[in-house]
Amino acid sequence: MTRDGIWRALAPTEKPHAAKEAYIGYTVRATGRLDLDALTTAYAAVCHAHPHLAAHLETGDAGPVLVQSGAGPQVWVRDGDPGRPLTGVELDQHRALSALTVVREGDDASVCLLTHHSVADAHHSLAVLATLWSCYTDAVQGVPVDPPCGPYPRSLEDLLAERGIHAHAPAAAAPTGPAPEPPAAVVRPVVQHRLTQAQTTALVDLGHREGVTVNGLLSGALLLVEAQVRNLPLTELVLRFTVNLRDRLTPRVGATEGTNVLGGAGFTVADGTGPDPVAIGRALGVRLRAGLADGSVQRSLLDLVNRPAQDARPWDPSRAHAVVSLMNWGRRPPCARPTACG
Repeated sequence: MTRDGIWRALAPTEKPHAAKEAYIGYTVRATGRLDLDALTTAYAAVCHAHPHLAAHLETGDAGPVLVQSGAGPQVWVRDGDPGRPLTGVELDQHRALSALTVVREGDDASVCLLTHHSVADAHHSLAVLATLWSCYTDAVQGVPVDPPCGPYPRSLEDLLAERGIHAHAPAAAAPTGPAPEPPAAVVRPVVQHRLTQAQTTALVDLGHREGVTVNGLLSGALLLVEAQVRNLPLTELVLRFTVNLRDRLTPRVGATEGTNVLGGAGFTVADGTGPDPVAIGRALGVRLRAGLADGSVQRSLLDLVNRPAQDARPWDPSRAHAVVSLMNWGRRPPCARPTACG
């Protein structure tokens, strides 16, 4: 930490999330008695162990800076539909970079942990979520709540530079002239589809038989649906996907050691590829392995922020009628719970 409670300025790969005030949320549905005092204790302990969750953003000479907060972030509790876990929440990155919401109806409740994307990506947030419920279980059962404290998470730039990985191109000159007007807000429909346990098992079994990951199979299915909905040939779609780099760097990066430890790539279905999720998923795997081998996946975000031009992106939007974005947040870690909870 530097003077006056300021940790540091946001790195270039972190700044876009401040511009969008982007938060990531994970919701756990609880049935039975939810001990709000224990939950508040657990959240306070987590914020003590990970103080960036209680920090806030201020504007510095070089852009947003992370500043220590004197008080912990608030737990929001509302009565309402647990299917709407953000009921009543008011997020403000100038006040806190995380929040915990509880929406309850009778013995049912949703508990949503929100983390600001500038200080935690999805994999980071999932690790914090697991710690939160471990602390809650300890508090309910009368065990001392004392999660281990970790260092402030480092930026992708620092982690990659430490491993000898740098942007492929020099940084572009700062743009001149007035900043462009932000695009108008667009309200988009949200559709959620959840596979049953039997469907999930069948999907995993198919991947094992064909030697294709579940992510590859779902990517192939998604592209087929998008092509049908948009009435476009498969070859005119670009799939933009992100990659968790933690297990793909040496030495490995811990879950909460970095803020946004991600890479990215673009993928197009080659001519002659049949409309088959297995074939598309297998080709996607080849593309991913090639990008990791030549380092382009690891460098992708560095190149993007250092030279924000078309040729710095892991996909070329000028050659695609539609870009389909896919983010695989991975498997949710098991969450501890008191033995008497449902």
